[in-house]
Amino acid sequence: MARISSDAGLRAQWKPFRFIGNYSCLDFVNTETKESGQRVNLLRGFEDFVTWLASTTLFEPSKLKQATKEWKIGATSERIHKNALGLRQVLRGMAEAIVAGRSVPPASIRVINGLIGRPSGITKVVKTPDSFERRFELDLNEPKQLLVPIAESAARLLCSGDFSRVKQCANQDCGAFFYDGTKNNSRRWCSATGCGNRMRVAAFYDRLRRNG
Repeated sequence: MARISSDAGLRAQWKPFRFIGNYSCLDFVNTETKESGQRVNLLRGFEDFVTWLASTTLFEPSKLKQATKEWKIGATSERIHKNALGLRQVLRGMAEAIVAGRSVPPASIRVINGLIGRPSGITKVVKTPDSFERRFELDLNEPKQLLVPIAESAARLLCSGDFSRVKQCANQDCGAFFYDGTKNNSRRWCSATGCGNRMRVAAFYDRLRRNG
């Protein structure tokens, strides 16, 4: 679960968001999860979407706080939420196609291009724990820009990622997507301590019953 602190400028709360995908676009798809075999939407409204964004490093916290404070009322927040869910559906189609070895749907590429085509912002050098990195920061002067970094992540995956490493959790009751970063490309579960452990325990008891 991800805890959003008041330091990020948003109300502290707990949300069952998981960041196991290694790409933000896959983590975003995973905001639709499964419970008892049924899909569950974790982004039930605008505030949930903003909480997810605040859990990431996609935006500078003070900019995100200021922008979403202005956009959280009325039709604007409803439109942002609707657009976010639409993008998530498109990215799910992209991820499912990659995992299945199919061509990425043209609609996915159109939506991604529509978001990354005209971003406005500044590029600056940022100190990291180990070195420096060049980072682009959006101005956040229009609501649609909240979706741009997610689309940029999808563009990086399509252009630079190894499709054989895009996988779906082997636990069918989970189905979370992730990018396998292991050296031998052997990851099967969304997490070793989550589904991996549960499935190993289930397999162990199944062997005990069979050997009776």
